[in-house]
Amino acid sequence: MAKLKSGTGRFMAGVLLVGAVWGLVGVIQASTEQRSWASTEGTVQERLKSGKSVSVKVEFPLPDGSKQVATLSENGPARQPGERVTVRYDLQDGKVTEAALADNDEAHWVWSVILGFVILGALFANFVAWTSPPRYD
Repeated sequence: MAKLKSGTGRFMAGVLLVGAVWGLVGVIQASTEQRSWASTEGTVQERLKSGKSVSVKVEFPLPDGSKQVATLSENGPARQPGERVTVRYDLQDGKVTEAALADNDEAHWVWSVILGFVILGALFANFVAWTSPPRYD
């Protein structure tokens, strides 16, 4: 691997910093967008496992009185059939375009903290890469 003071090392440190900042901005935007969605109480119909990921099938009412069933990623505590959950959803032209469990905020916080640490590491790497070596006169 190239030394951090090399051109390649400086480039990689810069790419890491830009990528981590871009990721953090994306997580914050997604979290902010989901908080602006309408929310309602839904009922877990089924718990689904696929490999390491877990999702739940949730039925929830829409403002027009109809019922919507959606399969949503479970990022918080384990939900069991019959349990009531808060669902956030985005409506466009009377149709649900996206939906998520309200406890999705926990996942956004976790990603924000992880990316924050990556940014701090990248800032340190950039500091090391771009400072001049000590001179011994």
